[in-house]
Amino acid sequence: MTANPPSIPLLHGRYRIEEQLGTGRLAVVYRAYDERLQRQVLVHMLRRDMSQQEALRQRFVQEAHNSARRSHQSLLEVFDSGEIAGRPYMVTEFVAGRTLREIGAMPLDDALLYFRQLVGAVAVCQGAGVPHPPVSSNNVVLVADGHVELLENWRTPQAEIALDVAAYRAPERVAGGPLTHAATVYALGLLLVEMLSGKRLTSGDDPRAVVQQHLALQVPPLAQLRPMLFVPALDELIKHATARLPGERLPDAAALGRALDELRRTLSLDTRRLDRPPVQPPSMRERINRTTGRIRALPVAAPAPAPATPDDDEAAPARPLAYPSSARRSVVGIVILLAMLVVFGCGAYYAITVVVDRLANIELPRPDISLPDLGVQLPGWLTGIVSGGGQVWVVNIDGPEGLNLRSAPGTEAEIITYLPSGTHVRQIGGPRTASNTEWIQVRAEVGGSVVEGWVSRLYVKPE
Repeated sequence: MTANPPSIPLLHGRYRIEEQLGTGRLAVVYRAYDERLQRQVLVHMLRRDMSQQEALRQRFVQEAHNSARRSHQSLLEVFDSGEIAGRPYMVTEFVAGRTLREIGAMPLDDALLYFRQLVGAVAVCQGAGVPHPPVSSNNVVLVADGHVELLENWRTPQAEIALDVAAYRAPERVAGGPLTHAATVYALGLLLVEMLSGKRLTSGDDPRAVVQQHLALQVPPLAQLRPMLFVPALDELIKHATARLPGERLPDAAALGRALDELRRTLSLDTRRLDRPPVQPPSMRERINRTTGRIRALPVAAPAPAPATPDDDEAAPARPLAYPSSARRSVVGIVILLAMLVVFGCGAYYAITVVVDRLANIELPRPDISLPDLGVQLPGWLTGIVSGGGQVWVVNIDGPEGLNLRSAPGTEAEIITYLPSGTHVRQIGGPRTASNTEWIQVRAEVGGSVVEGWVSRLYVKPE
């Protein structure tokens, strides 16, 4: 595609069209540059094939007005609107990044952080009485560390939009019911399951067949989809969000947000496995019975055989003594103790020779002790061998600037520089958790200079 197509002039002498990014339900989306404020923006222009259909034209204009009325950090901010060559347009903030569909399963803390932002954005729209973009993992873009945006993804092919929306349609809507706040809560509940498991609960190539699956859908516990994730309270919240009957669900996104906040406050208690029941101490009678049983079970040495006489036709074979198992354990313990003494003695002698050599300049003989290869990686402080550098990672992020290299863990820390996608970095510290995200300390070469800092674990992959 070419920059500045002839049919798209410089809008109002201000917005310079640079590239067509994709096509949505109503609009063609372009990346543009605001010459006045010196920043990148998105221009959403009504599709040419719809410009002569008055109903669709009015719908686009109304959606532009509604977008300007809603204000939330996870919704596109509207900067301007207008019309050119008979086609209305809307100018919004510029965003770029990976969708949740592309990222797949996420850590619990990250999933709850991003999901809370989405629920808040939907709650703002429901409170203002304006529509919001359809709830879908393809419509949620991770644009920065710890921040997501809900939008109509212009990169989704037109043929897949109906199938994408069908994966989140509430059962009552399948039967022809209207779009309600409770139906949106159902879609949000399914999206949370997908964020944690990386899987959609419905599948198929025909949108009509996919929506029919919601009529009998049973949302399984998270542990069935992701065995290491056991959060009973979160299973209960998802159950209240995805109930088949609308009256059994949380009524709207605001109620879902309050339930989610309460869950996050008590999450540290809910994620533990059930404790074992307390063991009651044995009673006096039980202790006496156990002691009596152990005495009865002790092996008894066989009596010594009588001396053989010349009249004996056959000599009875001698019975071996039955040694208790405690004797065998004692022998093993003695062997282990002797081995430990030998190792300690060798280490002490080696340390003494080093001290005498450095302080008195007297070189004592040092035995050449080589440890057998037991197939075990010995620590550096014991063998004298210090391992090499840390794990090598590769920056994997979309966007023009690259990955933020920060002076400390957390999204509030100072940005040192940007690491372009594909940059190789070496881990020198971490991981540490800050701003609900896992961070690692890395060293990299940027522009011929070596820099060190912290990056989000979400945007690097092992070499």
